[in-house]
Amino acid sequence: MAKNIGTLAEIGNDLCKSLGFKPTSNSTKPLYVANSLFRACTGKECKIDDIHDWILSERSAKAIPSASLLEKYKEIVYLSGDDVVNDIKEIRFYLERLFNPDSTVWPSKQSSVLNISSRWMVREYTKAEAGIGAFLYTILNTPIDGEKSRAIRVIQDALADDDDDLSRTVKPIIVREPEEERIRDHGLADSEIELNSTALIIRKGFDCIADNCEAYNFKNGKNSLLTLRRMVNYAVFATFFYLEDINRTSYNGKKIPLLLDAGSGMGAIESASEACFVACKKAVEDYTISFIEQWLTSANLISDVNSVDSCKKYISDGFTIDATLDDKEHIRETMLQHISGNCQAGDAPLLAVAKAIQFAIYTYVYPDTTPSDFCNVLGSKSGFVGPYSSKYKRLLINRFLLETIVLSIVSTEKLKAGIDLRELGVLLRDNYNIIIGTDTDVDYSMLEEYGIARATPEDLRGELPDNAKEIANMLISMGLAKRYADGVTLIGWEV
Repeated sequence: MAKNIGTLAEIGNDLCKSLGFKPTSNSTKPLYVANSLFRACTGKECKIDDIHDWILSERSAKAIPSASLLEKYKEIVYLSGDDVVNDIKEIRFYLERLFNPDSTVWPSKQSSVLNISSRWMVREYTKAEAGIGAFLYTILNTPIDGEKSRAIRVIQDALADDDDDLSRTVKPIIVREPEEERIRDHGLADSEIELNSTALIIRKGFDCIADNCEAYNFKNGKNSLLTLRRMVNYAVFATFFYLEDINRTSYNGKKIPLLLDAGSGMGAIESASEACFVACKKAVEDYTISFIEQWLTSANLISDVNSVDSCKKYISDGFTIDATLDDKEHIRETMLQHISGNCQAGDAPLLAVAKAIQFAIYTYVYPDTTPSDFCNVLGSKSGFVGPYSSKYKRLLINRFLLETIVLSIVSTEKLKAGIDLRELGVLLRDNYNIIIGTDTDVDYSMLEEYGIARATPEDLRGELPDNAKEIANMLISMGLAKRYADGVTLIGWEV
């Protein structure tokens, strides 16, 4: 795994390889994840240059002027009216609203990703993807009982539909060139991984969503845009879940209770949910430290891992500070001070070194977005973490993600028959360790075991059932649940 010396960047890169993706950029957005996942599922990528020309409106100083655009694409423009150029300006404004909702279209085509409504918008690799889509594809592509995930086929079918409302708006641009000139086929990858318990939950979730999307389309008519949106929404949430849960899977860390806040202003719920989110970021930090300990042990670069002097000697003489980093001796001295402080606090020498290296990686290699900070990136973009404008985040779920998560754990048969709210609470706990307050004693004990309940000064136990009721109200408002006169709430499509 390691080279014969070790550097901060090398250990950081190996850390990302161990995760399967690179959680170090705040530029990662759902559309980048979608592009990566869809490209992996189809084995194809498409030229988007001409669509990009039209979508980048003249509000950007580097956009092609509409008069020049008219000349360049005159064969697909129907000339009508007194001011065609002004009409094109207006069309480009609305196209940008449709295909650039996440601000992922830039003057540079190399960095731009469109709102993907069909296969024609799936482009080649971009750095902001962070490898997430490719990582999720390995989970989907790994056979279970001889079968790959049904989600791959559902995604392929949805992308093949280019008769949706969005794709039709740019169809004249697409058909300018023959298909063989627009699409590059690089084939489906055969990659697969050994699925740990976290990956198995994600795989099960994708399969369940795929089944429910097909059932929904059969009943209500095909809606490829909604299918793709659900898949992407779940993909971003699933990556968050994997990141916060991987320490438990790999290094026997604690299972973190994820208390969802329904957003009704209950103080104890807000405080406890905020503590849950902090625990998620701390779990990624713990994973990083445990990985570095394992890295150092496997590399066998420290003569005696139980000796403080040997550990310090490795940092002083055997550890290379990357050439790209400034003030190398200051970094080295800071790491040595951390080792001394950690040992004085009672840490074993190897653990002290691992913590010092983790601090240095977070501070100097990934200063903008650390793997722990990436929980905020994924959580916010998926609709799992909020509020957007606040420094203090909590698990403040939005309605669409709540529906998506329900579709990932409740089978089509149960959605047709209906399940009660308490059963939904059990499914949420069993799959994602998500708590909504449906069973006060069980939910409170999980928060108490993790130390969150004791740190919440308000009446958390009393607010849990009220929070569950508000979550139920969210589902009712979406038409995914119904409350009857006897107070029973059923979740399902036909209740």
